[in-house]
Amino acid sequence: MKNFEDFVKHIVSKWRAEKTALLTEHGLAGLANRTYGDKAEEYIKRKVEALTPSYTTFISPGSQTPADIMAVARRNSYWHIMLIQVKSSDSENSIYQLTEKDRKVLNQFAQFVKKETGVFEGFKTYVGKSIVVSTGYAAVRRIEKPSLKHFLVNTEAYNHYRQNTSQLDLEGMKEAVAKAHRLGKA
Repeated sequence: MKNFEDFVKHIVSKWRAEKTALLTEHGLAGLANRTYGDKAEEYIKRKVEALTPSYTTFISPGSQTPADIMAVARRNSYWHIMLIQVKSSDSENSIYQLTEKDRKVLNQFAQFVKKETGVFEGFKTYVGKSIVVSTGYAAVRRIEKPSLKHFLVNTEAYNHYRQNTSQLDLEGMKEAVAKAHRLGKA
């Protein structure tokens, strides 16, 4: 999707101007936690980029939106914009699980992204095209010794929002989106 990087910058800027910073309550308590969170986001970015079809992936700078990861890929007959909130810890049992309120905010962000695909100047060629925006979660465990390693513990696909999709095989689309959110995990 041409201009996706500019679209991500537009989304971050407009969201910050119109909304408040959300989902930062858990996981950004200090520099060390922020650094660990950034490393977990980089790990998930690599997992998304390894998917087929190939996703163009960006990390939301400084967690300034409810989605840490924003990615796009051309699927069979539609564009898929995937939004992921990443949480990590050194203990599998202490990885923050998104609350209902957190998921609601992430889904509101997805609706905001969907709306902006129709008005963003750089996306004029996509007006009338099939676009699916989906939300999800990735839980990452880190092990620091002997060297820092990350492991994908859990993923969840939450919701998806569609536009111009009346001609799509909706069940096939739902399964493809859910599979993408599994990030290669069986």
